[in-house]
Amino acid sequence: MENKRFWIILALVAVGFFGLIGYSKLTAPPKVTSNGSNNVYGKLDSPVTLTEFVDFQCEACYAFYPTVKEVKEKYKDRVKFQVRYFPISNSHQFARVAAANAEAAAQQGKFWEMHNKIFEGQKIWEQAQNPQQYFDQYAKDIGLDLEKLKNDIKDPKTTATINADLDEVKRLGGDGTPTFALNGTKIKNPENTVEAFSTLLDDALAKAGNN
Repeated sequence: MENKRFWIILALVAVGFFGLIGYSKLTAPPKVTSNGSNNVYGKLDSPVTLTEFVDFQCEACYAFYPTVKEVKEKYKDRVKFQVRYFPISNSHQFARVAAANAEAAAQQGKFWEMHNKIFEGQKIWEQAQNPQQYFDQYAKDIGLDLEKLKNDIKDPKTTATINADLDEVKRLGGDGTPTFALNGTKIKNPENTVEAFSTLLDDALAKAGNN
């Protein structure tokens, strides 16, 4: 009798345990996914797309910033430009939060304005114990809703978007910042000059025209 009671209790415990697992699966929030960021500029239907994967705290990205900015203005009527996220958190402690602020600004249609502010202020905010105070000021300067910005920074969709960009640059073979890609193919050792980028883009536009 005691043995029978033991097995009944054990069976009830097992049913309860697996029932709890099933309930947890039913009530767990769905996993948030993203196809990556969509921060574009220039001629959006161009056959030529130049993509830059950036780390906002990266010294090299900071050095490339004025060059790329000039190239964007030079070719904005012929080329589609895109910036995606490549925060290298193990060497740049604020890279991820900077990317989150940029993506949150994108949700209010002000990615490029925030992108420029973050790069131009890099040498200041990277020295701070908490750079968010500077990002908040940039947000005010460009007219963002601060409450929405804070909510979007914490939104799992923002994290998923940054992670999707990281997956993409890894797929391309990007191993350092900035990583550039021309029509989805990684550019090896790009020169940090307007002339070098102009040559790349002119060649790509010429090939696209011939096709």
